[in-house]
Amino acid sequence: MKRKVGILGGTFDPIHCGHMIVARSAMEQFGLDEVRFMTGGNPPHKREQCVTDAHIRHSMVCCAVKDEPGFAADDHEVNKKTYSYTAETLEELREKLRDTEIYFIVGEDSLRDLPDWYRPEQILEDSVLLVYPRIASEDLDELIAERRRVLGGDIRKIDAPLFGVSSTDIRERIAAGLSVKYIVPDGVIDYIETAGLYKKERTKAAVMDEKEMRKKLASALKKKRYKHSIGVSREAVRMAKLFGADEKKAYIAGLLHDCAKGFDRDEQLDICKKYNVRTDEMTDLCPPVLHAPAGAALAEHEYGIADPEILDAIRYHTVARRDMTLLDKIVYVADMTEPGRDYSGVEELRRLSAEDIDKAFFEAVRQSLMFNFEKKTIIHPNTLDAWNGILAEKRYKA
Repeated sequence: MKRKVGILGGTFDPIHCGHMIVARSAMEQFGLDEVRFMTGGNPPHKREQCVTDAHIRHSMVCCAVKDEPGFAADDHEVNKKTYSYTAETLEELREKLRDTEIYFIVGEDSLRDLPDWYRPEQILEDSVLLVYPRIASEDLDELIAERRRVLGGDIRKIDAPLFGVSSTDIRERIAAGLSVKYIVPDGVIDYIETAGLYKKERTKAAVMDEKEMRKKLASALKKKRYKHSIGVSREAVRMAKLFGADEKKAYIAGLLHDCAKGFDRDEQLDICKKYNVRTDEMTDLCPPVLHAPAGAALAEHEYGIADPEILDAIRYHTVARRDMTLLDKIVYVADMTEPGRDYSGVEELRRLSAEDIDKAFFEAVRQSLMFNFEKKTIIHPNTLDAWNGILAEKRYKA
């Protein structure tokens, strides 16, 4: 029997409880084995709109589905550099998932616009279309019948409750300082608050040029730590060239990854408090990792870094996380391979960093875990989650 996989695509800016309700309803009603939440990378219908960076939106999706049985985050479109068309995505998935029935989940408004989509007949050929109601109307059945008549295909209605809040409404509530509890999954709320997303006004320093950054950093760090930071920035650029990442972002993230290392623990806590950075209990119990979230706050507010990819690479360079971006992996590995590092295993990690970033990241996380096991120190849950995510992905690809 073929597996049944639902695909719920969306901009997810941010993902909210309405998306979760629809996915669960579809899973139960049509016996789906899995629902994949596919974050839109470069949606062509939103070319003129200001959309949050795709990797940030995908990270929020990961937070939402983390503990939900049968739900998964899919970064297929996030990793595409071109505009993402549904017809092309479904063709690629059908080729990849040969023994799978694909159920594509859309809203009533999308069904109305379907004739204007790119190759709608192909969409219906490659998937069963599941449609959920957006408004309290009685003509959805008629609309489905009309689309079947004109376009063909298998189109079915999801019996899901209406959810009267949109992502736009949520962004506006956050900008106004209102709560989105019970509207947005708790894990996503934590992510939004930590990253400071959707606020109208965010205090930032003026953007510095690279010379100013180096000068400020040199005055904030001890000589040895500053030399390490320069080494990490160069390693990050080397890997960015090899693996197709943005070299400038890699340089800045590598340069500033330890920008909070010059402060003691109490000062790092003060930085987090000053800039409303929420730390979890395990971070509080692992003093050596506190400089990473504090450093991301400093990079944003005192070095003028606004790019969320750079800030995330700084934030996760110590403990990692599941679904690390390419830039995240590069900075994580560069921190362990820069020329000043000298420990058992570093040469093997350097060799891998010149060949395959995923293998290098895998080895870097493994070495980090082994180091902490041997020292009998607390291991942050993010690191364990990153490790489990790597192994799960390796099994999936096998």
